Formats: sequence, structure tokens, C-alpha cells
Amino acid sequence: MATSKPKQQLSLFGAVAIGLASMLGAGVFFVWSTAWDKAHSHIFIALALAALVASLNAASVYQLASNVSRPGGVYSYARVYLPKEFSFIAGFSFVFGKIASIAAIAIIIETYLLPGYPGWPAAVAAILLMTALNLLGINRTAQMAAGLAIITISFIVFTIVTGLNHGLSGRSFSNDMLLPTGDLSTLSAASIIFFAFAGYARVATLGDEVKDPKKNIPKAIAISLSAVLVIYLLITVVFIGILQPSNEAVPSAVFEAMVSITAPWFPASLIDLVVVGASLGSILALLAGVSRTAATMAEDKELPAVFAKRNRFGSPWLAEVLIALGAITLIETSQYTQWVIAFSSFSVLLYYAIGHISAIKQPKEQRRQPRIFAVLGLLLCVLLLTNVPGPAAQVSTVILVIAVLVRYAVRRVAMSRSAN
Repeated sequence: MATSKPKQQLSLFGAVAIGLASMLGAGVFFVWSTAWDKAHSHIFIALALAALVASLNAASVYQLASNVSRPGGVYSYARVYLPKEFSFIAGFSFVFGKIASIAAIAIIIETYLLPGYPGWPAAVAAILLMTALNLLGINRTAQMAAGLAIITISFIVFTIVTGLNHGLSGRSFSNDMLLPTGDLSTLSAASIIFFAFAGYARVATLGDEVKDPKKNIPKAIAISLSAVLVIYLLITVVFIGILQPSNEAVPSAVFEAMVSITAPWFPASLIDLVVVGASLGSILALLAGVSRTAATMAEDKELPAVFAKRNRFGSPWLAEVLIALGAITLIETSQYTQWVIAFSSFSVLLYYAIGHISAIKQPKEQRRQPRIFAVLGLLLCVLLLTNVPGPAAQVSTVILVIAVLVRYAVRRVAMSRSAN
């Protein structure tokens, strides 16, 4: 069935803005203390592993996006190169995992704006506000994402520059930080840091809502991921050099702690506002990507057809609203924020694992790099997803199995009705 050209299309700049807003959101302010708790002095190894996985994932998505322009990201790619069951698992994993991400990020907003306030009004308001903005079309989403990304990047650069200018403690760095380790806690730390990377390919879920998608989507992925790789490395260097964390004491508000040392004149309230702005940018980009994946699944009859309904701006409005309601429901799991992030990491790692399998199955003439890169990416995704902290792997697997069984039962009923 032929589809009409979207009413709004993003430029390369808009696509990069959504990629940066997705990565430089709440995750960048949250993961460093948690990763240090897991890996301690091996945090550079955890960062390198997370970056390697992200780069290999991006390479496979880059290759796939160069040949498939349909919205839905890995879900749509798997539908071209793999049996339909794989595409369903990829799509469901992405939607489920990112709803958890939206909830976790909204909780972080609440803790910065109204800590301890009953009812989570700030978290709920953040989700509803970003949903309303997304309903105005993808160009409005990109404009807002660009503005929030510029503010966030400016603050992060400020933190890095003041940290380097302040001077790093040589005592904080040692050779063993760069030595490989087989400790499983380092793998858990890498899976947590990966949460801060998961966003570089969000623009791939937009498909032909990007101008010249086969050219601009791969470019946007490469540009946004390269920028964030450099930023995260510098953040880690400054974090260790300024705070000199021990194995026992790690500040939870890492950026506030660093700036209080390197620029004590900088108001703490402004840091809170930057974190909130970055978090809003993440929620905005997440809602755009998840809703369009759900809409594409509905077009393929993998979800109810109502998810595909779009408004006059081209936004899948019902999918947006239902996803927002799902995230608001998950806010009640606030005491388990780290576990919610772990659920998201597991689901997204599984999603990218299927992306690698899709890249492996691509014909030789469509591949842009040797197949071994996709094989290595697949193995590393499996390694990390089996080492996410908490009960994420077990619970997510059970939910996924239930979803697959429900899909099978619904299809059996539909086949029986059509036969009668």
C-alpha cells in the first residue's frame, strides 16, 4: 500500500537535534554515580564498553537506514530482513523499554523540582506538556529539542571547561583504571552507562519524516554519536579528577558537586533547571520515537489499528496519548528508579541485538562494513543485557514471552474467523 509523503519533514539539523536531545538528557546527569557504585576504578572500562556497543549499534543502524526509509527504526528493518516474529519482538521491546525510560526521566524531574511532594505533579505535568508539544508535529518537536539540547550542551561544556581549568588531581588516576577486567560489576556499570547513550538512533524511528532519509538519517546518527562520545569521556575525566570518589562515597548529584568545587559562584538552582530542561528534551524525543514505532506497528497489524491514527500535523496522536498514560502509570514505581532504567537498558539492548541480526542478513551489496562488526555488536548486546542489575532481565523476559503468546493467540483467533 502506497503511503503519502509526511506533511512535515526534518532537515539534517533537526535530526541531529533530536539525537542529541535524546542522549544528553536525564541519563547524563544520573548514570555516573550509579556506574561508579558498580565499577569503581574501572569506570573507564565500563564507559569504553558502553561506547563500543553504542558505536557498533550505530554502525548497523547506519547501514540499515541507508536502505530502508520507513518509520519504526529496527522494527521496520527487521520486517524487511527477518521473519515477522523478530520485528514484533524488536518493536515491543522498544516501546516497552522506552515507556519505562519516560517514566524514569519524569521521576528525575520530580526529584529536582518538588522533592518529597505527594502525587508526583511535576513528573505528570512534564509528560503531559511534552505530549501536547509533540502533537503539534515533528518540526515543533525538533525546534524544542534543539533549544533544550543547546542549553544542556552549554552547561555540560561549562562544567568540563571549569573542571579542566580548576585542575585535575593526579592521585585520582592510576594505570589499573585502563586495564581490562572480567568483573561482572563492570558489565553492570556498562549496561547502566549505555542508558545515557541510548538515543543516537532515535531519529531512525522517524523514517520518511526526515528529508532524504537514506542520506540524512545515517549522517545524523554519526554526528550526534561522535559528539556525545567526546563529551562523555571528558565528563568522566572531570568527575574523577575533581571529586576523587572513593569506593564508599559517591555524590548522587554529580554535576552539582563538581560545579560547587570548580565554580562555587554558580547558582545551584540553575543547575536544577538545566537538569529539568535536559530531561524534558529526552522525554520529547522519546515520545516522538516511541509513538511512531507504535504507529508503524499498527499499520502492519501488530498493534490495534487505532495506534496509526494521525492528526492534521502528521502526529500519531492516539499512540502519543496512550504511551504518555503508560509512562504516568509507571511513575508509581518511583522507589525503583534504577530498576526502571535497567528494564529500559535490557529492552533496548535486545532491540539493537535484533538490529544486528538484520544487518547480518542484509545482502552483500547493501552492506557498508564487514559483517563481523554486526556479529561483534550482537555478542556484546547479549553480554550486557544478561548483566543488567536487579531483576530486569528476568521480569522483562517474562513480559516479552507473554506479549509473544498474546500475539500468537490473537492471530489464531483472527485466522479462525477468516476461515469461517
